[in-house]
Amino acid sequence: MLSSFLILLILSCGHEVHIMKRVNDTSTPVSTVDTFTQEPDTQEPDNEISDLTVAFAELHFRQVACQDCLGVTSEIQITAEFRAHLPTGGDYTSHLPDVGTCTTNIYETSVGVTPLNSTQPVYFNDLPLYPAGPGIWQNTNIYEHQYLRSTPYMITSEHGNVANAFTTLEGFNDIQPYTLLWVDPSYAYDAVISKSGTTFTWDPIIPDSNFEIIVAVYSSNGSTFLGAVSCMENDMGYMVIPGSYFQSFPAYSITAVHLIRHREDITPSIELGGMLQTHMMWEVVGTGHIE
Repeated sequence: MLSSFLILLILSCGHEVHIMKRVNDTSTPVSTVDTFTQEPDTQEPDNEISDLTVAFAELHFRQVACQDCLGVTSEIQITAEFRAHLPTGGDYTSHLPDVGTCTTNIYETSVGVTPLNSTQPVYFNDLPLYPAGPGIWQNTNIYEHQYLRSTPYMITSEHGNVANAFTTLEGFNDIQPYTLLWVDPSYAYDAVISKSGTTFTWDPIIPDSNFEIIVAVYSSNGSTFLGAVSCMENDMGYMVIPGSYFQSFPAYSITAVHLIRHREDITPSIELGGMLQTHMMWEVVGTGHIE
């Protein structure tokens, strides 16, 4: 079993600011011989909202091929999170590599915010998320039948609602090399991550999403984490990771290979009073070895 299973889980955040309606009365009296009337000058409601982020929502579907290899008890783990706070210029997905690049500097984003109260459940459609701290709601025990693929979701919260807040992702019909997905520990780690370069393919392609592959490298007995590389491309059904990233690792080091489809979006929300940032993830984790 790998000593430290690399998991990149970015949590969500969301919040609402109410915009107050203002009506100004600036009229003057108009009189006649017999009557007196006053005509108010009305003004439309002020619907201006902040152009900063006030909410973040994330839904993450993860499937692990060899559970015993990675020390997890379930093949599928689905988690959801929502955060609510005052406006911030922070970006919850700034840790992700730019499209067309690779990096060995893998980290998680931390956004400093002033959270709103979290006293009532939040709902993604009918999926409940429960208060988990100031301005944070989570559900870490979602069953597969509760996850509706390629489906628009509405967010309902004590701080406001967002219709069509996000659309969920779907998974894969095929991933190559297929040997990444061996489930039995006696056959796992068969896929070759080559020092000459490795080509990965998958199906289907989701045009409005990006695709990340993380190769985390461990000693041959799995006891020591040696390093990792993350590469990001548009979701076009294939990716080549240059072998130069693996030259420094000993041959037959074992790997956990994370194939992750991402969809990010920004949605303005009058009820929340600013921008809702969303991040959908569908991840499959396989195994391999350096050669």
